[in-house]
Amino acid sequence: MRVVPLEAIRDKIPMAVAIAAVERGFRAMGRGEALLPDPMVFELPDIPAEVHVKGARIPGGRHIVLKLATGFYKNRDRGLPSGDGLFLLLDADTGVPDLLLEEHGYLTDLRTAAAVALTLKYLAPADAREALLVGAGAVGRLTARAIVAERPIERLTIWNRTPERAEMLAREMTTIVPTRLAQSLGPEVRRHRLVVTCTASTTPLIKSEWVMAGTHITSAGTGSPEKVELEPALVARADKLVADRVSQTERYGNLHHALAAGAMSKPKVYAELGDLAVGRLPGRDTPNEITIADLTGVGVQDAAIAQAVVEVLGL
Repeated sequence: MRVVPLEAIRDKIPMAVAIAAVERGFRAMGRGEALLPDPMVFELPDIPAEVHVKGARIPGGRHIVLKLATGFYKNRDRGLPSGDGLFLLLDADTGVPDLLLEEHGYLTDLRTAAAVALTLKYLAPADAREALLVGAGAVGRLTARAIVAERPIERLTIWNRTPERAEMLAREMTTIVPTRLAQSLGPEVRRHRLVVTCTASTTPLIKSEWVMAGTHITSAGTGSPEKVELEPALVARADKLVADRVSQTERYGNLHHALAAGAMSKPKVYAELGDLAVGRLPGRDTPNEITIADLTGVGVQDAAIAQAVVEVLGL
């Protein structure tokens, strides 16, 4: 088994390649061609920490992909990253371990950002030229680049609970697109029609009363049951609620919290992202729709981004 270190992977996969790979993964899922188990989510509230195991097999690929990701939230106080992980790629014909990608969470962040871009392709207002990014951590850094790669953004606004982190990301992004900091979240949500959240929040950040008609919101930070970014009333208010995978979002996502609050029922979900990727259902139809994408992270994303690494690096 070959071991591939993070240094061989980081910043080697162009964002456009990552987005295209993740779209192929969701198309395979939308056609019913991908094989993927339910994820294992191991909650350790006393630490506090979480361990996730996801995986998938996409037809045509050389590998069965298993991904392990961890979040240990006191690690920042120890001078360590809060997130870590690795990918194990098994030969699809023999099951023999072929590659171990020591990605330390980077590929998980990259495939998350690519999925965000995909939701914007199908659901964001076509004429939106400004975007609000809520969250400035490792996922936020790549998501900012994914937004700019997918949409013709002329200005990016960043809000983060820790302003210093928002300032650091804003300095990076200013070389790519004019970028400013949000001083207060509510007024910025009201004036933006393209909003992306990627935080580890356990309380709703975006209130329904802030969201104007014609707004699209992608939430990408709710990969475990206690996390929530959108107020249940807002989720229920969406004209189109799109899940990456309904069976996951009803257990982990903003949908989970909306169902628990009695704000809506499961049939209110408009589609899964794979339905849009294969053209089974349309994305945004009218300018005044409120659209929401609820992303919890699906195994086909991991399989797709791993295959992109194999192809780009010639492994």
